Formats: sequence, C-alpha cells, structure tokens
Amino acid sequence: MITKQNILRKTHYGLKIYSYILRQFFPNETVLYVNKRACKPTFNPFVPRNTRSLQIKIVNNIAVYRDETVKKFTGDVFDFAQLYFKEGTEIELLIKINDTLHLNLETKLSTYELRQGDIQDFLDRIQDTEWKPSFSYFSKNLYNLAPTKTIGLLEVYQMLTDTSRKYRTAHLRKLSSEKEQREYKKKHFDYVTFSGVFTKRNNNALRTHSKLLTMDIDGIPDATELMDIKKTLLKDPYFPSQLLFMSPRGNGLKWIIKIALDEVSHTEYFQAVTNYVRQTYNIQVDTSGSDVSRGCLLPYDPDPYIHPKYTSNAKI
Repeated sequence: MITKQNILRKTHYGLKIYSYILRQFFPNETVLYVNKRACKPTFNPFVPRNTRSLQIKIVNNIAVYRDETVKKFTGDVFDFAQLYFKEGTEIELLIKINDTLHLNLETKLSTYELRQGDIQDFLDRIQDTEWKPSFSYFSKNLYNLAPTKTIGLLEVYQMLTDTSRKYRTAHLRKLSSEKEQREYKKKHFDYVTFSGVFTKRNNNALRTHSKLLTMDIDGIPDATELMDIKKTLLKDPYFPSQLLFMSPRGNGLKWIIKIALDEVSHTEYFQAVTNYVRQTYNIQVDTSGSDVSRGCLLPYDPDPYIHPKYTSNAKI
C-alpha cells in the first residue's frame, strides 16, 4: 500500500527523494554526502543563493531539512517533494513519488481513499457543537487535590500564554538539578486533569470523562529535535491535535488529543496511542501518565497550538 511510512522505508528515510530532486537541478554535482544520520550541506534549488546552505538529517525516522541562510525554510522530505512536484493533494504527491522513483508500491486505491486526506481536512474544520470537552482545574500546586473549577481547552490556552506565568517557568528552568526542579514544580504550578471532571484528584473520583488524552513526551534537550517532534505530531493524520504545548522544564511536549471510549478503556487507549507513536515516529511517551486522574502542570508557553475550531483568535 502506498503510505508515507512505506515510501520512507523504500527511500532510506526519504534521502533518495532528496537525491532525485537535487539531481534535476544539479546534474553535474554529487548532491548528497551521507554521514550516519546527517548529510553534509548541499545546494538548495529553492532559495536565491547558489551556495551549499541546505542541511538534511534524519530525525524520528524521516529526513528533514533546513536552510542555513533562510531560517523559515524548514520541513520534512514530503514538504520538499511538494516544492518540486506541486501536486494538488497529499495522496497525489505520494503517487507521484512512487511512480517517479519506481518504488512499485500498490496504488490501486478507491475513489474514497484517493480523497481521504481532503475529506478528513474538511471534517476537522467543521465546528463540533456536540462535543465541548471540559475538565477540572486545580489552583495553587500539586498538593491541592480539590478542584477549583471546571474549564475547557480555550481557558487553558489563555492561561498558557498569560505572561504572569513567565517568571515561575523561567525560574524552574534555571534550577540546576532535577530534584530541585521536581520540588519547585510541585509547589508553584497549578494544573488540570485533561481527561475529565473530578470531585477530587483520584482515579475513583471521576465524574465525567472529557474524551481527552494527554501524551507526555519528555527528556528532549535539543530544541531543534523538540520542534521537529512538534511538527510531526501536528501533522499526524489519525489524531488531530486539540492542544499542544511545551512542558514546564522546556524539554518536552504535552500533546492533547481526542479519543473514543466506546469499546476500550482510558488505560487501553493510552497504551494503544503510546505504541502507535513509538512504532510510527520512534517517539517515546512517558508511560507514567496513563492514569485518568493524571495532573498536567501549566507553564508559560508563548506559542502553544490549539485546534482552530475552539477560537478564531487563537494563534495557529
């Protein structure tokens, strides 16, 4: 079947796609010098300067790029391919790559499958009037187990971008040891239980489930890698991000997604998504966050993502 994952497997994480495109512009050059999971800088046909400014490396099993001279010129191999092939839809781009590079992947798709990307994009933009997730907010710190009020995702977005949180977040990140950081977080950060409304923070005190799940990706000290992971999660076709923001210590992400609990439990769904993210993107999730009453601390983040259906004024 023609999928991004299968194309990446047949093109060495996408490096063969870069090589093909670059050879169309620079036929007399050796366009890629590969060294382990990174390439030496090469020519960029999509920026004015004719210098070796294009950096390509493999992150989470996909080849991504950035330009040293044009800071906004970043993306993954499929973004790069779209610059060259200029196809109308994602599936048309994948078919074009498959045909051009002779990958011999199965392409006999139904009309629905050919249009699935467009259909899903349309559905994601429809206002969801039936589902308005709400959950408990706990003021002060993690020692407070009694909910202060019930809120929604827009309120959290507004809290995250409130500059009054800036001092506490900056102070936390300056602390030298993990032990100091853990203690400071517990005492100085308010939090929410994204997965539901509680009478108190306890798995047995759940009143209503919000149909939200929090995936905690932590321990990523490299800022570039963290941004790459953020872009990857925002593009995931199966779990549209409802909210995505930086962790209090600045080395992780909180990914809030919608789930369905008709046939499986909260814990089973958590494990399924954890396995999916690991197998698809090689991203590790903190498995200690599987409890339905798991508290999520709220730091300062000047650039969180919120799904556009919640507000027309949110920064996307």
